Amino acid sequence: MLTTLSPEPAPRDDDAQQPTDVSGTAMRRQPGQLEAAVLAVVWAARAPVSTGDIQQELGGGLAHSTIATTLARLIGKGHVERVRIRRVWMYHPTRRREEYAAAQMLASLEQAGDPDAALGHFTAALPLRQARLLRMLLEAAATDTSGTVDTPGTGGPGEG
Repeated sequence: MLTTLSPEPAPRDDDAQQPTDVSGTAMRRQPGQLEAAVLAVVWAARAPVSTGDIQQELGGGLAHSTIATTLARLIGKGHVERVRIRRVWMYHPTRRREEYAAAQMLASLEQAGDPDAALGHFTAALPLRQARLLRMLLEAAATDTSGTVDTPGTGGPGEG
């Protein structure tokens, strides 16, 4: 018996959440886009969340296995940990969003062909308020013997 193949693949569970172009055709996500969305849900939660919680928060159009695979990747990268609560795996971040952003900035500098030039472009593009804060933090880091600097607005000593 011959079967004819459809020119389009059968829709997948996660196609419902895929970005679409103007014709409504599902487009592929950019690398890291789903991981970023899952991380955003985990950071926004005040307590560990389940795969189902994340699936529901992202709209439910993604397959449970897609969320689970993404969480496994995030665990492998050290961004998320899982704990067993009763009979359900629950997930929580290993660090705050701001710490993650700082690590991303450092990784970007390491990948630049000329990290010094990249840092120069970065600092030149900073708004004045952030440039002043950066200057203050660098001065504090230069005089700090403990190796840590309290960043304003991050809940360090004196914040409260």
